[in-house]
Amino acid sequence: MEKRRRVVNYEPSILSYTDILGFRELVATRTAGEISRAIRIVREVVQPRRFKSPIPQVDEDDFRNFSDLCLIRRVIARKGKFPAIGQVHAQILHMVHVQSILLADEGILLRGGITIGDAALSYGQLFGPAVIRGYELEHDVARFPRIVVGHEVLAAVRRNRELWMHDRESEIQAIKELLRRDSDGEYFVDYLRVVEGELGDPSQYAEFLAKHKRFIENGLSRYKTNASVLPKYKWLREYHRQTIHYLKERRNV
Repeated sequence: MEKRRRVVNYEPSILSYTDILGFRELVATRTAGEISRAIRIVREVVQPRRFKSPIPQVDEDDFRNFSDLCLIRRVIARKGKFPAIGQVHAQILHMVHVQSILLADEGILLRGGITIGDAALSYGQLFGPAVIRGYELEHDVARFPRIVVGHEVLAAVRRNRELWMHDRESEIQAIKELLRRDSDGEYFVDYLRVVEGELGDPSQYAEFLAKHKRFIENGLSRYKTNASVLPKYKWLREYHRQTIHYLKERRNV
């Protein structure tokens, strides 16, 4: 008797596709436990005393990791189990927390992309157009230590009321407050600015900025002759400089 085939369908999903930069060097210089912790942080970010905003936890079925690659998927349209209200905002804020912790505590940078599209999970395999788009964002668009948000994400939020916490304009505004538009026109997760309002103890922000600056200076010195790595730290230096400029301007208003 022929065995019945399992029916597999694509589901509209929010997908984060992130890559841990410098993973080969990490494997050579860090313990297996330290690397495992970094991967767990990408998935979990369970540090309630550190951050004010509660982030919905990532379901085990919707997290996939292979070496330095981590994928998080949240289904939009599955009834009853995964409410989509505010999930784009939550996914981006999750990445604010992830990038901040990994850099400040572990000295680890991420690059990646966030998209909305069709994805399927079957027999442990996560695949579909959204995964391909996530790869394109991470590999071809991000280029620097930033997590870019595909233009299709804001377009989807504008037309899909299932993603709104209140109304369309409020949701778009809330999401854009987590992003910065780079000189190439791409939106990316603005962790360095946003984390100020996320810290449970606001006095920790000055220390975080100082750590961020030292990390960049050390990288610029360490990789000054490395033509492939140096541009990443130069981008970080400009990102840091622009953030400090913004903070000073805000305080003078």
